[in-house]
Order: sequence, then C-alpha cells, then structure tokens
Amino acid sequence: MPLPPAAGPARSAMLHQDGVVALKESARLYGECCRSMAQTWGLGFSHIPSWEATNAFIERYDLRSMEAHRDFLTDVWARAKTRLLRQIDHRAHPSSLSAAPRELRAEGFHHRQYAVMSKVLHAQPGSGVLAEPWRALESSARRSLGRAVDAFNFLEDTELAEPAHVHAHKVAALAGGIFGCGIKYRQGTYWDTCPVSLMHSRLGMSVGFTSTRVCSLCGEDLDLCEHLLDVLYEVQVHRSSEGICNACGRLGCSHSDGEMALSYPRPVMGDAQIDEVSLVPRPRDPLARITEVEIDPQLLARSLGAEPSGRSIRCFRCLRPCGGFRSSHDKWGIDSADAAPGGGRT
Repeated sequence: MPLPPAAGPARSAMLHQDGVVALKESARLYGECCRSMAQTWGLGFSHIPSWEATNAFIERYDLRSMEAHRDFLTDVWARAKTRLLRQIDHRAHPSSLSAAPRELRAEGFHHRQYAVMSKVLHAQPGSGVLAEPWRALESSARRSLGRAVDAFNFLEDTELAEPAHVHAHKVAALAGGIFGCGIKYRQGTYWDTCPVSLMHSRLGMSVGFTSTRVCSLCGEDLDLCEHLLDVLYEVQVHRSSEGICNACGRLGCSHSDGEMALSYPRPVMGDAQIDEVSLVPRPRDPLARITEVEIDPQLLARSLGAEPSGRSIRCFRCLRPCGGFRSSHDKWGIDSADAAPGGGRT
C-alpha cells in the first residue's frame, strides 16, 4: 500500500535537525573559503564583496535596469577575482628576485623595475601555478552552496527559512562572483543548473509507490515492532553496507560507530515499486527537487543578441538581488541581462 506520512512531530524534528546540520556545514565551508582567501592568499576581508553590500549599493544609487545591475556587479566581483589571482600567484610561487639581498635590490633595481620583472617571472606559460589553490577554494564555495540550498529546503516552513534563504544568496554570490558560473550546454540544448536559481522554483517530486517497511532500530515490520514513531530511543550506532547511519539515516554524519545516541524510529524501505511521479510544492523528501531545467533558446537569443549556437555562456543571476520565489505557474528561464558570452568580464 502507499507509504503514509510519518508522524508529524517526529518528522518535523528530524527535518529541522537536518536543516540545522546543513546550515552549519554550509556556514563552516563558507567561512573556511573566506578565511583562506584572506589569511592564506592575502585577499583582505575588505576586498571580498558580499551579496548584502552590493544589494545595498544598487538600492542606494538607484541602479534600476538589469543591465546596470550586471555592469556594476561584474565589475566589483571581477576586481576581487583579479586581486585574488594575483595574490595566489605571488604567494604560491614567489619570484627569486624577492630573495636577493637588500643592498642588491637598492643598488640595481628601483621599485618599478623590480615589480615589472617579478610580474614577468610569474607569468611564465604552462606553469599551472594557480590550479590547486584555486580548485580548493572553488570546491569549498560550491560545496557550501549545495549545503545552503539543502538547508533551505529542510527549513522552508520554519523560523530559520529566511536566514537560510539569505545565506544561500550570500554563498551563491561568492561562488559565482569569484569563480564564475556557466550555463550548461548538452546535446544542442542549454540547461539551467544553478542551485540558487532552482531553489527559488518551489517544485519537487512526489513519488507514488508501494514498498515493504521495516523499523530503522530493530529491522522488524514497522507496523508490528514495539517502537513508537514519536518516541526517542537510545541506540548503538552502526552503519549499513551503504554507509548509512542507523541513528540518523544520513551518510557522513558526526555519529561514531559503537557510541550510544538518541534516535526516532523511521521507516526503512525495501522492494519498492514506483507507480507515478508528481510535481508538488512540498515533496515528502525536501531534497527531491528539480536539478536542471531546459532554457528557452529565444530568451538566450534576446539576451545575447543572437542565437548562442553552442557557445560558452556566462550567467550572472546569483550576483543580483533576489527576484522572489516562482510558483508552478511561472515561466522557467532567465532575464535579458542574466547571460553574456563566455568571454565576459568575470
């Protein structure tokens, strides 16, 4: 028979806990990325733009058009990106000139000559100097964004929904502004895969299926075992062959095998048979969301001035102020100033 909804209080508590965990993890990754930029690579915190500050500037100076938004935002973030690239280049591979005795530098080179020669040494082709530090920073930023979107999906109906929403925008601006975002092209079609864009379309997938159900704590039939869904039980932590924790049902959680933890019983599915899939605003699994949507080529053509025809396209939506949430009746797509050819300024 179809799976009935889990008990209200127990399910709400589990979703809230998952949301708080995701939000904390995202904040940690975001903080690590910013600290590394500032402390390891020398891009001072004052030079890292923020989504809130750029929004305030747009409002203060009344930048009304989308094109004005884009020009201002891409300029601000491009300057931060350029400064970070230079700092990583300089610190990862300092010039041999910097090791010269002070007397030699004073006698043989004045500051301008030294700076020019140092820059030439840094710019040797094929050195691959920036690859690893840059990839590590980008990985932290994009993992933080993924967990920020997870957090909002878990916390959508709680008092933490708006803080999670703002945090997702903040992380998205860092990821898109510093590292850049492209519109995915596959088999002749452009796709919207932006996590923060898709987060604003409140649609998910609800699956109708039949399945057996066993208790996560004892492995017996959920309808016949002694455990009650609304009651916390103390269990000894262990993991399934897939690495799923029996206490919280997650991969990669903080629980250690063998320790004792409090856990609500939950249904574990087996032998599932899918009957149908529906699009709904509140899927039972908050993470069962749409991950990519086809973009109308006419919208891209209007934005770029011509058919893109497979060209690399940069996207700027994550830098701009929030445009609000979309319902199932709204058209999917991008605005006229959201995209630019891949060789754009950022």
